[in-house]
Amino acid sequence: MVTEPRKPTHAAAFRGALWITLIALLTTSIALTVQYVQTSRYLDEKTQGLLDDETASLVERFEVGGPVELAAFLRRQQALSRLNEFFYLLAAPDGTPLVGNLTAWPGEVDQPGFKRFSTNVISADGTVHARTVMTRAVLLDGGYRLLVGQIAESGIALRDRYLVALFWSLVITGLLGLLLGWLLSRRALAFVEKVSTTGTRFLAGNLEERVPLSGHDDEYERLAETINACFVEIEHVVRSLRAATDGMAHDLKTPLTRISARLELAEMRGASAGELRQIIADSRNDLAGLLRIIEDMLNLARAEATTSVSFADVDLAAIAADAVELYQPVAEDKGVALELRSTPASVRGAPALLGQLVVNLIDNAVKYSPSGASVEVAIERQGDSAVLTVSDQGPGIPPDRRADVLSRFVRLDESRGMPGVGIGLSIVAAAARVHRAALDLQDNNPGLRVVVRFPLSDPQEVVPD
Repeated sequence: MVTEPRKPTHAAAFRGALWITLIALLTTSIALTVQYVQTSRYLDEKTQGLLDDETASLVERFEVGGPVELAAFLRRQQALSRLNEFFYLLAAPDGTPLVGNLTAWPGEVDQPGFKRFSTNVISADGTVHARTVMTRAVLLDGGYRLLVGQIAESGIALRDRYLVALFWSLVITGLLGLLLGWLLSRRALAFVEKVSTTGTRFLAGNLEERVPLSGHDDEYERLAETINACFVEIEHVVRSLRAATDGMAHDLKTPLTRISARLELAEMRGASAGELRQIIADSRNDLAGLLRIIEDMLNLARAEATTSVSFADVDLAAIAADAVELYQPVAEDKGVALELRSTPASVRGAPALLGQLVVNLIDNAVKYSPSGASVEVAIERQGDSAVLTVSDQGPGIPPDRRADVLSRFVRLDESRGMPGVGIGLSIVAAAARVHRAALDLQDNNPGLRVVVRFPLSDPQEVVPD
């Protein structure tokens, strides 16, 4: 039972837009956070470099002039306006401040090295301000302690700007993400609805249904083309099965009816031994015909079930040579000249199926050619293709019936008296389709020319036309 497809809803579009927005927000947050961390790390490294340079110069001054010279220098520095906002503290071994911008040794600094913290700093005019600082502590000779620091509030400003930028970025990204996500989701859902509706009508029996193409060269267009190709293949299979069922029912019914009628007549008449032998012989011929139909149907099923997994590089010329050698005695018995003209041509395919294709074409050509006629089999390389051509001088096929004879159990009136059930060319068409080959029936004036164009498996070795 075919059910109506569910229509895509606005809720589905909103969910799609929401997922797109969440992904965009997460990406934006990660990008801004990475940038913030990298910038903050750069500022810290720059500050530590300045503190290292300043500390080195002060240690050198201490080693030259001792604590008295260093203390005098720090007093002069303390009275100046500092471009880099350095501050200093020189303390005695017991931690008592001797000179500097701090009233006491910070409790946060318990060992030499870098330290970030908040403390009260005395400015040049004597006022005290709470500031966030980055310090470098060193231990001098004699147990003296030296602390060199710099105002490190650029990191706070950077953090504040980061939070503001993050907020507005998320707001703008969220709005744009919702808008663009809604539009993209609606487009995707519209395509899904279109495919679903077409598929439902296709399942209902309208095998001509195809997904409408928008004309845009995008992913949706390529997906629609792929779906349509699947629909075409399914339609072909379904129609072939219908034709096969009808044709097979007809072709099986006729010989079975003849066998049944003979047996009934023999029973009614009380047939003699000679008549029974004739009935058995005629029935055996009809049964042989039934077995041929079944065998041909199996061959056709195998041909259509062949996949590229079993393909290998094969020489089409060698396959044609084997088929011609096989049919040479048959052609000679009928008085038909069977000729081969070939050039080595490698194609990707199933050797057995390619052999069946060539054999069926030669069999038809010899079967329908009159005595004294000729049949030519040619293998040529043309551009990037290997071309198989089988030409005969038989009655040919009218142009308006050439597509019909490729269907199962279709036979022209002229061939009703010939052996066969009308599956040979169906196998050829199936084999050509499996190998992605182009099959063309042409007029040979007189007779029929069948051209099958295969893609070469070694196009880099193409021989110029």
